Amino acid sequence: MAKNMEKFLNNKELRKKIKSIRDNISLEQRESMSQDITENVLALLESDFKGANIFLCFYPFGSEVDLRGLYNILKSKGKRIFFPISDSDRHELSFHEVNDFSKDFSTGAYGIMEPCKDLPLLEAVQDEVVVITPGVSFDNSCNRIGYGGGYYDRFFEQHSNYIKIGVGFEQQMVDNLKIEAHDMPLDYIVTNDRLIKRGA
Repeated sequence: MAKNMEKFLNNKELRKKIKSIRDNISLEQRESMSQDITENVLALLESDFKGANIFLCFYPFGSEVDLRGLYNILKSKGKRIFFPISDSDRHELSFHEVNDFSKDFSTGAYGIMEPCKDLPLLEAVQDEVVVITPGVSFDNSCNRIGYGGGYYDRFFEQHSNYIKIGVGFEQQMVDNLKIEAHDMPLDYIVTNDRLIKRGA
């Protein structure tokens, strides 16, 4: 549905178009596809990142992929789960550890659920870190455009060794995004239909 539209739209227009497409997917279909993405991410983790214990996640907002089922599974396996707090002045993310999904969140910047500020902050670690990354649109080269604030690009620039897994519905995929110098590519993209590995 979204194929080739990127040739004719700038990124601002593309964001608006893809968000409209995503918003018009029925709740039932989004839930089904989110479950498919959960299963595909779990298969990737099992095959390539079995030893990873630290996961940076995002709380679903609006019509985004809902991976709360995945987070519960990771938590049940003893993994450490962190969620971002947005500093809207500096356009930076800090990640805080969540243990109780029902109590550890409050409404934060942009109306998105964020972890409470007194929860433990992710410090520098030597362990493998996997970042489950949201986005508005993705392409076949593992490029991503977000919501325009540059939060994740800044974070990835500072933590280039982290494993970056983008997640989205197949309807969010395009062939080739218009990428700028500050846009950081992902290592993998997982949709409800497929897995894409950068450089493969």
